[in-house]
Amino acid sequence: MLIGPNAVGLAPLNATTALLAQLGVVFLLFEIGLGFSSRTVRESGRDLAILGPLQMVICGAGFTLSARLFGLDWPMALVVGLGAGISATAVVTATLAERGIATCPLGRSSTALLVFQDVAGIFLLVFAVSLDGSGPLGWALAEAGAKAFAAALAAVVIGRFAARPALALLARANMAEVFTAAALLLVLATAAATGALGLSLTLGAFLAGVIVAETPYRTVVKTEARPFGALLLGFFFITVGMGLDWREMAAQAPWIALAITGLMLGKTILTFIAALASGWSRPGATQLAFVTAQGSEFGLVLLALPSIASALGSQAAGVLVAASAISLALTPAWTALGMKLARKLAQAKAAPSTPSVDPDARPPILVFAATPAGRMAMDALTRFNIPFVAVEFDAERFLAATADGYDMTFGDPSDVRLMTAVGVTRARALVLGQSRYEISKEITPFINATYPDLQRIVAVRTLEEKAAHEALGMIAIITRGKPEGVDFAVAVLRFAGVEESGIARWLAEVHEAHSAARPAPMLATADPAP
Repeated sequence: MLIGPNAVGLAPLNATTALLAQLGVVFLLFEIGLGFSSRTVRESGRDLAILGPLQMVICGAGFTLSARLFGLDWPMALVVGLGAGISATAVVTATLAERGIATCPLGRSSTALLVFQDVAGIFLLVFAVSLDGSGPLGWALAEAGAKAFAAALAAVVIGRFAARPALALLARANMAEVFTAAALLLVLATAAATGALGLSLTLGAFLAGVIVAETPYRTVVKTEARPFGALLLGFFFITVGMGLDWREMAAQAPWIALAITGLMLGKTILTFIAALASGWSRPGATQLAFVTAQGSEFGLVLLALPSIASALGSQAAGVLVAASAISLALTPAWTALGMKLARKLAQAKAAPSTPSVDPDARPPILVFAATPAGRMAMDALTRFNIPFVAVEFDAERFLAATADGYDMTFGDPSDVRLMTAVGVTRARALVLGQSRYEISKEITPFINATYPDLQRIVAVRTLEEKAAHEALGMIAIITRGKPEGVDFAVAVLRFAGVEESGIARWLAEVHEAHSAARPAPMLATADPAP
């Protein structure tokens, strides 16, 4: 706002800045496409098939009806309403990563919801661009669908017969700068191709990402393209601020405040309803609703389209753009409020309880303590569909883990009665996310006498702790890897019999999830190997 033409005027808003801003959205959609692989669909099938559609339908219906009440016709109300239902991928993923919950159940479902929203946003953009003020709504929808289907079919053909062989040829060159050039060429060329065919640039970029997602070169292409995408997406947000007029915002302050309240509060309530309807607990639904309550990059792009801006009018469009932009800045505080509320809701589950153990199911692994190491172990077991029972004795950690979507039982593992109730007689191993040497020493004679084949794996921080626990016959893992607990989770997976190739793929996914939202440093350094 300060450097834009409506204030100091250090930088103009012209065709060049508009193109650079549009390229920021193009690279964002390319990265989204990279995350939309067949593996993602398999692992997040429930969220993509139930939570995502429910959230878009409920939020879209609520905001579309609101837009109709303000006088918009059905096509424009549909675009504005569905656009308001989409959340900001860049902001949400950054918030999840900062709080260390990118790979917990809440983080995984939030990511799946964002993927579904982004895919829906692609079609919404195609539909919005096809609205020229004439023709029936059904024809515009059919035209948008036909264009998207043709582009997707072309992407499948290109991916199978051209992209994989070309990337394999580049890989043999073994030069990083070649992949950098190839990544840029792929994104820009596909975006330009769909643009030349009358489709949106963003649709081409998304399809380019989908093409690469199914190849073994997905990670290296994403790594090479990310710095350009981060820079250009940042420029997109800068141009949004440059387009705001502080005098107009001051004059429209009451309407902007009303729009922000309606957007964030309404979206929180509607998303909460959708999460409950898809089977979420109240604490988890609360966190999910609060973290995804803001406007989105898609919303800002939609409001910038000439047809949408003219239909809304400059004054109303300015109010909505300002409200969406401010909602992005309010997301961290709103998310923190949601997490506090979720923990209060989770207190109802803090009474001691025992899970039911199916005698016909595979023997479970018992996980004690939802520390970062314990959470990482639970994430790893979930990823490979290995049954486990999780127990937490610390009230604060129990509430936090329950609110984050983990299925926890409250109780102390030093209580022999609790261990019997949770199924220690059938357990494959005890996985301890926190070292409590005195208690381990106290119950070791009982464990050795009663369950001589039961293995115990414990996360420790020092060599002294490792030696002390190993003297008790336990497997002790020093948690030095990044993100915290990843080396402990690897040890648990190896004990559970997961193949090394599967563990390597999971490690790549974890490091990618935890680094996705962090800004790239000026001089990149590799994380230490776990």
